[in-house]
Amino acid sequence: MLGEFEQIAQIMAPLAEKVEGAFALKNDAAVFSHQAGYENVITTDTLIAGVHFFANDNPRDIAHKLLAVNLSDLAAMGATPRYYTLNASYPDTIETDWIRAFAGGLGDMQDRYGIHLLGGDTTRTTGPLTLSLSAIGEIEQGKSLSRQGAGIGDLLCVSGTIGDGALGLLVAQGKLEDPTGILHKRYLCPTPRVELGQQLVGVAHTCLDISDGLMTDFEHMNVTADIHINDIPLSTAAQSALQKDSTLLSFILNGGDDYELLFSIAQNRQNELVEIAQNSATKISVIGRITDKKQTCLIKEDGTQLTDLKKGYRHF
Repeated sequence: MLGEFEQIAQIMAPLAEKVEGAFALKNDAAVFSHQAGYENVITTDTLIAGVHFFANDNPRDIAHKLLAVNLSDLAAMGATPRYYTLNASYPDTIETDWIRAFAGGLGDMQDRYGIHLLGGDTTRTTGPLTLSLSAIGEIEQGKSLSRQGAGIGDLLCVSGTIGDGALGLLVAQGKLEDPTGILHKRYLCPTPRVELGQQLVGVAHTCLDISDGLMTDFEHMNVTADIHINDIPLSTAAQSALQKDSTLLSFILNGGDDYELLFSIAQNRQNELVEIAQNSATKISVIGRITDKKQTCLIKEDGTQLTDLKKGYRHF
């Protein structure tokens, strides 16, 4: 096992080589600036082995997810990714080859999304592997998207497909078959909708990313809606699983780990969704409408309401 400073110099420093203010990770802190008229968007997430991923998951996949969940937060605010810091607490079981593979996964994500390492901290722990990452994005001043601001009559929209991540967790737990491997891959390696978030700036009234479940995260908008279950987009793999077991619907609607964007737009801007979807190479579905009712209605195909939906993920 390489020592702390050897790890930094040999494995992590190459991830920071394109950032002058990172000083090749040789300083105690980094320096960065943003363009005049722009402001920074900062987010942070912690992933813990046994809680957010399995300890025997591929380290490249863990790196992908760690950056993806933070990039998803930046996407929800319309920001362009710039930098990140990483705090890693490794147990005795982690070896140098694991760290190299993990850094390789970070490098792949850096190349894909144009984000770079600024610095961080490396420690040893007697507990589980713990990884904490803070991402910094940039957006034109006053233009960031918010969870608040949806208006009555707004269309409620969602990107991609819903439920794959939650079903993928069931696959990882050995509770569900996944012949194509798509569900498990979506759980391990979610796709942050960075390009879509940027396209929604100035268009969406509200936007957030779905991490704890579609309906649970929708509550953060502090409005009500009529949501049509049949309009919620499902992958072919999720549809197949649901046809075999209808009880999976709650996992699909509120299991979490989607990392898709949920947003609202004015009804008269619906035609713009086609161009936005094309420009961001992302499927967009209208799933409902914001209402002034006392509670949100999940409407089934026969017009009746779904009333027994399980709550989404909660940390406490």
